[in-house]
Amino acid sequence: MQHAFKLKRNCGFSMIELIVVIVIIGILSVITLPMLQTGFNSYFIQRNLSNVNWQGRLALSRMTRDIRNIPATGNITTAGVTQLTFTNNNNEIISYTLNGTNLQRNGLTLANGVNSILFKYSDSAGVSTGTIANIRYITVTLNITQNNTNITLRTVFNLRDVIS
Repeated sequence: MQHAFKLKRNCGFSMIELIVVIVIIGILSVITLPMLQTGFNSYFIQRNLSNVNWQGRLALSRMTRDIRNIPATGNITTAGVTQLTFTNNNNEIISYTLNGTNLQRNGLTLANGVNSILFKYSDSAGVSTGTIANIRYITVTLNITQNNTNITLRTVFNLRDVIS
């Protein structure tokens, strides 16, 4: 005797299978979302740090070219804590100042987001001096903040053409 009817095969997924898959995907999402968020945050922090660092190094590079070629300490007219003014080899007056949060060279902005600039002057023995004629080294400290990223850059310039 043969059965006159065949069992119908159900195509597709049952409701329980779909719910189990949705729950598993939800659990995996909860686990991986913080990792993805941390990765994105790290990228943005590193990008901001790179931009701030680039801006500060570019300004210090320009200052290096100018300051190292001061012909004599007699060419320095202002040696302040936040300002340096001197005459270069071409008899141009060069002035580095902080205007708000902009580091400026002769009124043109070299870097923005600068919180502070500090010039420190030392003699040939490395001792701080306030006498322009005794200056042999100039230490510049820049503190820059952009997009909640803060960096402090410091460099020491020796005056090449000045004889101790």
